[in-house]
Amino acid sequence: MLRSKTGKFQSKKSFVKQFKAQESKRNISVSHPVDEPITEDHNYVHANTYPVFSDSDLELGASCTIDPSLNDDWKTGRRVVELQALAQQMFCTSCDARLHLTDIESERRYGLGSILFIRCQNSVCSSLNDVKTGKRNNGTFDINSKLALAMVHTGMGPVQINNLLATLNLPPVVPSTLKRREQKIDTTLETVAKKSCLEAQKEEIEKGNGKMEVSFDGGWQKRGTGWNYNSNTGHASLIGKETGKVLQFSLRSKSCQICALHQSKNHTIPVHECSKNWDGSSKAMEPDMAISMARELEETGCAIDVIHGDNDSTTTSRLKAVFPSIEKKDDSNHTKKGITSKLYKLSHKYKVLKQPNVISYIGRCFMYAIKECQTKEPESLRKSLDIIVPHLYGDHSLCANEDVTWCSYQKNPSQFRYRSLPQGKPLTCPSLQTDLKAIVNSQKDRAACLTNLGSTQANENFNFIVSTKAPKNKSFGSSKSLTGRISASVLQKNEGHKYLEKVNKAVGLSPGEFTFRMALKIAAKRKLQKAKQISLQAKRKPSVKKILKSRKEATKEIHEGVTYSEAAELHQDEELTQTTEIPNRLTLPENQFTYVVFDTETTGRGRNSDILQIAAGNDFNVYAQPRCEISEQASAVNMLRYDRGTNTMFHRGIPVLSKPIQEALLDFIEYLKKVPQPVLVGHNACNFDIPIVCNRMSEFKLFSEFSSHVFGFVDTLKISKRIFQKSDVGNYKQENLVSKLLTNCTYQAHDAKEDVRVLTTLFTEKIEKEVLDEDLFHISFHDVKKRYDEILQQKFMSLAAVTKLARNGVSPLHLRLAHNRNSGLKLLLTDLHIRLTNKNLTSVISFLEKEE
Repeated sequence: MLRSKTGKFQSKKSFVKQFKAQESKRNISVSHPVDEPITEDHNYVHANTYPVFSDSDLELGASCTIDPSLNDDWKTGRRVVELQALAQQMFCTSCDARLHLTDIESERRYGLGSILFIRCQNSVCSSLNDVKTGKRNNGTFDINSKLALAMVHTGMGPVQINNLLATLNLPPVVPSTLKRREQKIDTTLETVAKKSCLEAQKEEIEKGNGKMEVSFDGGWQKRGTGWNYNSNTGHASLIGKETGKVLQFSLRSKSCQICALHQSKNHTIPVHECSKNWDGSSKAMEPDMAISMARELEETGCAIDVIHGDNDSTTTSRLKAVFPSIEKKDDSNHTKKGITSKLYKLSHKYKVLKQPNVISYIGRCFMYAIKECQTKEPESLRKSLDIIVPHLYGDHSLCANEDVTWCSYQKNPSQFRYRSLPQGKPLTCPSLQTDLKAIVNSQKDRAACLTNLGSTQANENFNFIVSTKAPKNKSFGSSKSLTGRISASVLQKNEGHKYLEKVNKAVGLSPGEFTFRMALKIAAKRKLQKAKQISLQAKRKPSVKKILKSRKEATKEIHEGVTYSEAAELHQDEELTQTTEIPNRLTLPENQFTYVVFDTETTGRGRNSDILQIAAGNDFNVYAQPRCEISEQASAVNMLRYDRGTNTMFHRGIPVLSKPIQEALLDFIEYLKKVPQPVLVGHNACNFDIPIVCNRMSEFKLFSEFSSHVFGFVDTLKISKRIFQKSDVGNYKQENLVSKLLTNCTYQAHDAKEDVRVLTTLFTEKIEKEVLDEDLFHISFHDVKKRYDEILQQKFMSLAAVTKLARNGVSPLHLRLAHNRNSGLKLLLTDLHIRLTNKNLTSVISFLEKEE
């Protein structure tokens, strides 16, 4: 039983009857401003009357029975609200009293729109008022229609839309109803797109002086690898050369989800707007669409005179069978792509083609020859193509022709070198020469088609737009959704993002101020980009960027070795060297690292001396028991003495705790383990401390463990010579630098602990900020440098180049690995900032090959 306003019990039937009477009374009221239309910026927007119920929206909501005690969902989540529409309804339709959102009793949702049921707090009235959260058009909330348009525009589907809404904590929309809203939008999109195409046709005829020159290309809505063409759908476009706008578009689909659903259940297929319009193969879609669109253009008085297209299908031959007068122009990008594809196939046979930039260079040579003859006779193009192979193989006799501008050999024959061929030298492989001549001959046979190339870049751009609105990882082809999405792509290509305003206007919706602003912002940005792209520098930038990226990738692959290839895991044991990594150029780490100042005291001045004391950082100090006698000269300097009878170490006559040298080295390693990426810092460390420490570590089989915990080392003596003038400091001994550069600093020199303390102050205050990447040495510097002795003796490399290689930890073995990895020695040396003459580079390669 339900209660009336007076609190009496009444049957459900009488309650519903009374409620309908109240609703009728509300709708009769015409004196209050709620019935005044909401002010709009556009006069084509229909006035909103806020009907209480709408069959078209009920499918989005819940049950029509209003029982506030069972509906508290309005307190949960967020809502999309049009503030002006809401504000104009916030009064009671019975007594004109103000309504408050805190008095909401229930909510009925229609997608993103809602009707809020708010109780009037006037004790005399207590009416239940329905308040809409937004405007409605023909019974449908505007926000739901705009949501459908947004779904198409952004390339999302119902699942993605609801995921977005759920993430924002907004109520989801029923997918089936969202699709119904989309169907209405799709019809409008198709109508507006066709109108846009007709306008573009007129503009093209005017700009082309009556001549219709178009570009054609198609695309499929399925990802392919180049071997499997079985997409259920495909689209194509004809774009005017002068306007760059879509003049006509077409779609083919081999499936319909409604037909498929009823056929699977053996039901009679109902009357519906079927999306299936093709029964042939996927490959045959493109020629059929070309003929269909050409006929449609002819019917509108825009017969095609010239068409630009690729050579991937039989479109041209089939088109000429119907329209014999059409002239065909090959696409320049597809022409280059066809040549480079043949070169990549040859790279399986010829190793030289796998080297960076070789294939791209040969492809450029072909295009240079073709582009120079665009306005000439086919015979001139054939002669130009004949120059390519001799040019690549060092014969420049044909390059002397004054029409050949792309070969610079004649300008300076003695200094000429190939920038993109290995070692700057011409190709030498005879069998490759034969295969290259075959490619040249295939292009000569088509010389007539290559003398006046066209472009399908506009079509490729259109296909990209389609892929953003109908992504290939989602299926939209079995319904009319794909038609709407391709139509939206046509409008975006022709009108820019301002097409949203046209579509909104066509369906009777306000275009939206923010929608309009964003469209203007995108248009302005695109205009600025287009202006920049006209300059020669902007045109070169992508190719330069591509070359740099390719070179960087190739360099990384040389450093890393084999990381990914077919069945690579099965062959790793057989070719272990191919997985050996070559050290990268040593630089100071960008992330956290720590300078660790250290010093040693030894039994003598030689590098084979034993270590007596190691000090590092603020708190590490250890004395080591020597295995040989301490020289008198060393003892006089470091004030250390060792009594073998009592096994006691004395410093300045005072006994100190000492350990066997192996234990001292292990303690040093344990100390470094606790430091994040330690970089050792020592004065004259490169020539003294580091060699001695490394020799002792190697002697006790500890060097591998030691080097794994040390990022590198820097020598403050070398840095001081670079940053301090000798005339200012006199000499570069640590004691002298301290006295000259630090004030009030005295200490006992040649005590490792004291030396570390003072050097830390000197380094922190005067040197640390001046440290460069070039000051950082690999911990294996001396061992690696020794391995270059023979190369230095043969004078294949300078001492500076060898020092730089050793500083980065790159040994001759690494050079050999780089050479074996697609002849990448030159790339490796370039990455390490080392330059060799072609003669020296050839000598080094010969030496490395001999060593194998």
